[in-house]
Amino acid sequence: MAKHKTRDIDHDDDLDAVPEVDPHTSEGASPAADAAGSDAGPPDDDPAVLKDRWLRARADLENVRRRARLDVDEARHYAVSSLAQTLLPVIDTLQRALDSAPEGTDAAFLEGVRLTEQQLLAALASAGVVPLETRVGDPFDPSRHRALVEQPTDEHTPGSIVAELVRGYMIHDRLLREAQVAVAKNASD
Repeated sequence: MAKHKTRDIDHDDDLDAVPEVDPHTSEGASPAADAAGSDAGPPDDDPAVLKDRWLRARADLENVRRRARLDVDEARHYAVSSLAQTLLPVIDTLQRALDSAPEGTDAAFLEGVRLTEQQLLAALASAGVVPLETRVGDPFDPSRHRALVEQPTDEHTPGSIVAELVRGYMIHDRLLREAQVAVAKNASD
């Protein structure tokens, strides 16, 4: 077995070699360095230092309050996003029903479906949800449109919208759902 050497620390002179650590200074700093560092700035109980700390704490508190107000306002502003995304397929179905109604369908029935669609759109508009403007001939914008198909054509500029297949929607200043479109490409490709 290996023998371990141990030091006897019962002597007071061994303890005098261990530097004292002041909890108000950086850990392990020597007392000489601490004494030199205290001359570099005002003491902690100096009124100017205390006022500066108070002003900084007050500014931090104001920043936290302002950020919290903005977060609450944003949450309130966009709270209906989830509900709106759930209702958009219902509106799409109503629009498809109106577009594909067979000849001879009762006019009163079609008017009822149209009014239902308008009520849903009005309810969403009151919450800031509005249809995205997409026109045939507009350039394709990947931040607002999703290209489902490319349609060969000589009538439209390549990369422009040929048809809107599913309407897109905005909620206030944000995109809620991109418009699904057909995009023109060269007929010769």
